[in-house]
Amino acid sequence: MSWALRTVAFAALTAAGTAAAGWWAVPALAVLWVRTAPCYRGSAPSCALGAALGWAILVGWAAAEGPAGLVAERVGGVLQLPVWGLPLVTVLFPAFLAGAAARGAQPAPPR
Repeated sequence: MSWALRTVAFAALTAAGTAAAGWWAVPALAVLWVRTAPCYRGSAPSCALGAALGWAILVGWAAAEGPAGLVAERVGGVLQLPVWGLPLVTVLFPAFLAGAAARGAQPAPPR
């Protein structure tokens, strides 16, 4: 399976897992993904990008159904972020979770 296809597949898995179980599913899915998939060098970056993409899909879906601009403005103002800062932080959070979990779960390379 190509790197791009694995990333998109993990994005779909992350979006579904987050919708079903919440944010803590992201590192758990990353660990399972890395441990069950064949070992390859780009698994941690692929998990990080896939998790960010999955949450971007969820944020976009929520934005289509509600006042996302107003929420980003108000909550971002409380956190002293620009309007684009809150969506960016929202997408970076799962990327860091999945990347760190995947990096920690990778098996050691053979010697």
